[in-house]
Amino acid sequence: FNLALAHQRLAILDLTKSGHQPMVFKNLVIVYNGEVYNFKEIRRKLQKKGYKFESNSDTEVVLKNYFEWQKKSVLDFRGMFAFAIWDRAKKKLIFCRDRLGVKPLYYYLDNNLFIFASELKAILSYKEIKKEINFEALRYFLEFGYIPAPLTIFKNIYKLEPAHFLEIDKNFKIKKEKYWKIEDCFLKEKLDLEEEETLETVENLLKESFFLRTVADVEVGVFLSGGIDSSLLSAILQKNSSKKIKTFTIGFFEKEYDEAPFAKKVAQILGTDHFEYYVSSNDLKGLLEKFVKIYDEPFGDSASLPMYLLSNFASKKVKVLLSADGGDELFLGYTKYEILNLLQKLPLPLRFFLKKILKNFSPKKAKNLYQILIKFFGFKEFSHFKERWLKFINLMDKNQSELIYFSGNYWQEKEIDSLLKEPVSGSSFLEKEFLKIKNLKLPFLEKIQLWDLKTYLSDDLLTKTDRSTMFASIEAREPYLDHKLIEFLTRIPLKLKFKNNELKYLSKKLLLKYLPKELVSRPKAGFCLPLEKWLKNDWKELLKENLDYFYLKKQGLFNPDYLKKILNDFFQKEKILSEKIWLLLVFQLWYQRWGK
Repeated sequence: FNLALAHQRLAILDLTKSGHQPMVFKNLVIVYNGEVYNFKEIRRKLQKKGYKFESNSDTEVVLKNYFEWQKKSVLDFRGMFAFAIWDRAKKKLIFCRDRLGVKPLYYYLDNNLFIFASELKAILSYKEIKKEINFEALRYFLEFGYIPAPLTIFKNIYKLEPAHFLEIDKNFKIKKEKYWKIEDCFLKEKLDLEEEETLETVENLLKESFFLRTVADVEVGVFLSGGIDSSLLSAILQKNSSKKIKTFTIGFFEKEYDEAPFAKKVAQILGTDHFEYYVSSNDLKGLLEKFVKIYDEPFGDSASLPMYLLSNFASKKVKVLLSADGGDELFLGYTKYEILNLLQKLPLPLRFFLKKILKNFSPKKAKNLYQILIKFFGFKEFSHFKERWLKFINLMDKNQSELIYFSGNYWQEKEIDSLLKEPVSGSSFLEKEFLKIKNLKLPFLEKIQLWDLKTYLSDDLLTKTDRSTMFASIEAREPYLDHKLIEFLTRIPLKLKFKNNELKYLSKKLLLKYLPKELVSRPKAGFCLPLEKWLKNDWKELLKENLDYFYLKKQGLFNPDYLKKILNDFFQKEKILSEKIWLLLVFQLWYQRWGK
């Protein structure tokens, strides 16, 4: 067969040549990206069955466990992985991706040519591929800031979805199979446990998951933002460590957006070996060219810029970093959960009426009004008020299911119709996936949780962390995404997870064992950049150059007249979300590098 397997290794376990890939065992050949953290336990079971091992790598365990158990083998794995196995006896290629989609896998199929890789750019290096923009994918990018699996920005190139197997035989016949469903976790009967028993179980599961992910033959550190999840991760690891763990924080010179001082306080109390890295708008502007090399399809999460700089900084000290991704989704940590929960209780006619009144408020006036509500009625303080206000207005007239679907979007559907030259119509796969969630017998908040876990977490947060760290030759691990922890947390009733309408009730209770209340109870800020300030000042010329009227006309993808109006509103008025403009800039920078 005209078949080739190749692998470039970042050695974390077994740094010798014994861990190199492709690796062969009998009729199987594997290339594999990721880590299976419980590989020693699985290896002991295989040794009892008579298997012998020539390395100390988890790759050999993955390969031989698959030989023994075939597809059932992945049910044993606690970790992040994407692998391809060539079965020489059956003449099949078998692919698999981890349950939550931490590790990526792209593939191209057209005219009896099949190419797969961990990154899109590897596939694009094959010059005979015809690059055609997928307008459905572009629409999703403008709506959400990312492109959901299985789509990519190009036709005929796809992402394998999380928790899926894919087989392709010698006749190029493809078969997909899902081996784990997160919705099944939510649908199981809820546990009837007392609060103290629940907290004890959650803490034990967190400890087990956290320490599993410190297994490495290189030094391990932690991303510490100063938020609940990264602080709890750092606290538990430091409490149970005989030496100082290394923690890393990114800082901004704009005080409103700078969380580094809180992270520093956390590190001082916990006693970690703490490192800070401050960045300016010029640092990030200089990174934009590299940004579109790292993210080889349009990707709009602006936090990925400082994430790469911090990863590169940390790589001088450690080779593995633990991240707190997933904590907000699992413990109900986003401010939007509070807002949406309140909105869905208000009758739709009342919300229609309120929107007519409130949309005439500029964000500045709205903030002045909100300060009065905070003072006299005890409302909560929200950071980055303008962004939250503009998103809130867009959601005011949505019905309950639309609140879930559009809770994280930027460009509205009607705006995209005006923006794109080629219309995108018809019921697409993402809407169909959403209908499945909509029809599940789950509470409203759990449907939002499930939607975020299946879309935003996998295709945005995990993409951001994986690409940023790997480009810096550092491995990121996600200890909140252990499936045993998820399977327990999803069975805890909402009355305990969202007790007294408090976000992250359970994780805050646990963190109070390690940190003072003022650090635990402070308002959630989120990892945001001062995009509006930078786009209107430091990056203004870059923006105008890439969204030039005549360039847009020649490019033929966008309506230049509509975009001219949008840009004018952005610079002259207060009612255009800066993320919308950022997404357009990102796409244009990407298009110049990869799209032509």
